[in-house]
Amino acid sequence: MGRLTVDGLDTLREDLAALAALPDSVIDSILDAEADVIAKAQREETARQWQGDYATGTTSRSIKKGKARKSGDGRAVTVAPQGTNARGARNAEVAFINEYGKQGQPARPAIRDANERKGQEAVDAGEKAYNAYLDSKKL
Repeated sequence: MGRLTVDGLDTLREDLAALAALPDSVIDSILDAEADVIAKAQREETARQWQGDYATGTTSRSIKKGKARKSGDGRAVTVAPQGTNARGARNAEVAFINEYGKQGQPARPAIRDANERKGQEAVDAGEKAYNAYLDSKKL
């Protein structure tokens, strides 16, 4: 009767355990890569859609990514308008009104459009960051 021997299962098990315990720094680099794509897309799309008599571009330029932080589901990066405009209105509030509209002003969903348009590109950027980590571990 034949005999089967296998070498390396312990090493494989250790490698898989290391992957399961992904360091926060790697998760942060993945999130940052994805957020870079989304923030740029949102700035471009809001600048394009939110043109008009009162548009100065302040809200579009204020869209930035935050720092990676713990969230209820793990880690997260927020992409949102920051600060206030020259009138003292919060850029996030101005963006909300532009995005969803108000009485007498139709919705202009530039942020949603940008997220949908560049969603796959953001995932690809995150995958590239993850693959760089795998390559560094020779996996």
